[in-house]
Amino acid sequence: MKLAVYENLPPGGALRTSYEIGLRLMRRGHQLDLYRLSTYAEKGPFDLAQHGATTHVASYRPLWGTLESRFREGHLAPRSYTLFGPLRRLHRRIAAEISSGSYDAVLVHPDAMTYAPYVLRWITGVPTVYYCQEPPRVTAERAVREQHRRHLASTPYGVGLARTLEDSLVIGRLVDEDARSASHATLIAVNSIYSRERAWAAYARNAVVCYLGIDPELFKPPAQQPSRRREVLVVGSPTGAKNHELVIEALGRLPATSRPALRMVTPRPGGAEALQRLAGAQGVELVIDVALSEQALIERYQQVIATVCASRLEPFGLTAIESMACGTPVVAIREAGFRESVTEGVTGVLVDPEPAALADGIGGLVADSSAVSTMGKAGRNDVVARWTWDRTVSQMERILERVRSG
Repeated sequence: MKLAVYENLPPGGALRTSYEIGLRLMRRGHQLDLYRLSTYAEKGPFDLAQHGATTHVASYRPLWGTLESRFREGHLAPRSYTLFGPLRRLHRRIAAEISSGSYDAVLVHPDAMTYAPYVLRWITGVPTVYYCQEPPRVTAERAVREQHRRHLASTPYGVGLARTLEDSLVIGRLVDEDARSASHATLIAVNSIYSRERAWAAYARNAVVCYLGIDPELFKPPAQQPSRRREVLVVGSPTGAKNHELVIEALGRLPATSRPALRMVTPRPGGAEALQRLAGAQGVELVIDVALSEQALIERYQQVIATVCASRLEPFGLTAIESMACGTPVVAIREAGFRESVTEGVTGVLVDPEPAALADGIGGLVADSSAVSTMGKAGRNDVVARWTWDRTVSQMERILERVRSG
């Protein structure tokens, strides 16, 4: 097939998904033309342009480029302007280019600025698949909204108040625009059954599940398993929705003589001060690794007793299957996407979202190295059988063929 792919994403899980799917589609003989904005120029190792994809970069420079340096740092203010009029006009032009490209189908990934991209509205004459990683959570989940507002308000010198006021004007409009854009997709694909439920709630449309995956030749157990460190691992930003505070509180409940250290891998420095204070108060040793290479991250997965996934209402979560692929069991909250990726008592432990329950789950593995080994092997086998990018791409190929044939 001749395919157009749209993405406007910074480094992260969504960009990796776009990259892994696109790379494997090209390896299977499909022609890919990539459309993206100039907003997030730095893609790290996940850049399809480096693998020969024909790439069309649309320059987004509102207010004559005066905001360009702020965009590169992820600051989109004033969002009441940058996320609407000029962005919509640019997407109209991109849609016209795609519509005239004689494509068999268009694969549209989320836009870090608007969730569902505006481009969906104006593509004509070619079917579109919107691969929705999650609908906007900020209006549907009070905890996410309050955390978002606290982050805005923390900006000093009165700027936080201005950002909060602007957000109250923008966020509802942005969610409405997301639903309108998503309504124009020929088909919506999602990453889990839980995400399918959320897509129905947000868009009143059925969606097709296309599970995410990993590369089992990259994420794998060590050739010889060394003694595991007396640590558990968490992955993700300290100020995001990963709920690392719950993990620290849980570890604080374990006896000091058997309490493992907590190793946190975070993508960028800063923001961990509150976690460090909490760890100190709970008597938990907290080790922070920043911006690790992929190989270093794999080594961390391989070396710990367990990986802990404590985020609430996680749509799917690559961390769990990455850990399982490396032969390390997972302790996760029993809800949302983790219920699909982690098999209770086989590849990991599912617990209620409370410190005591999480402490019991972690403590059980700390005390039973045999269970760690058995679950680690079962997790590896499960990933190889069910959670690979090759399976993801086979699913996506069928979805694209389906919309192409009508």
